[in-house]
Amino acid sequence: MSDTSIFIWLIAVAVGVLGCIPWLIVSAAKKRWRSLGIQIAAPVLLFAALLLVTRLIDHAGYRSYLNNVYDASVVLGPPVFEYNSERSFNGDGYSFEVYKLPDSVRSRLQAPDGRLFADFPKRPTYRDHWETKHWREAPLDPAFSEDLSFALSSYDESKATGLTEHFDNIRSSITRNGTFYSCFKYDPGDYPGNIDLFIVDLHAGRIYHINHNT
Repeated sequence: MSDTSIFIWLIAVAVGVLGCIPWLIVSAAKKRWRSLGIQIAAPVLLFAALLLVTRLIDHAGYRSYLNNVYDASVVLGPPVFEYNSERSFNGDGYSFEVYKLPDSVRSRLQAPDGRLFADFPKRPTYRDHWETKHWREAPLDPAFSEDLSFALSSYDESKATGLTEHFDNIRSSITRNGTFYSCFKYDPGDYPGNIDLFIVDLHAGRIYHINHNT
């Protein structure tokens, strides 16, 4: 859920609790059952409408996020593979997603230019303190090897069927032309600690999204 959606829900809950409960108590005490029913139904309908609105906001925000990653209008279908570890209270954990490569992203990366390599991906506001590594084409820059190793590591690798196979596919694809990679990263010290990694394999027709936080 985006920051905007969270803010909207906080306001709605605050208004609902502070504004509705006193009226409910008064109506119940005076046995105004019709009024009580309306006072219960109205917030329920309001929250249902609010749920729809916030989902639309989150969807639009995600579309904008993808457009700013790939410098293209992107619509991803359902993942062909997905793994999400448990997350700690502060968000530490691991997520790995594989998608079929959309035609819009394929077209953009088949004709890369200085704009793509210099300006994209663009960090979202919640990653303002992270570093951006703009798009580049494989073979992998040796300076990026440690970040890749960190991204392709999960304590649950042996428990997640298919994860190791996708790791191997990435390690193979990142050695040849036709594969592109970029990331947002934040290192707490002299070692990788947090990364959002994006990999596009034109040959296999796959997009990989990886998030690893520690």
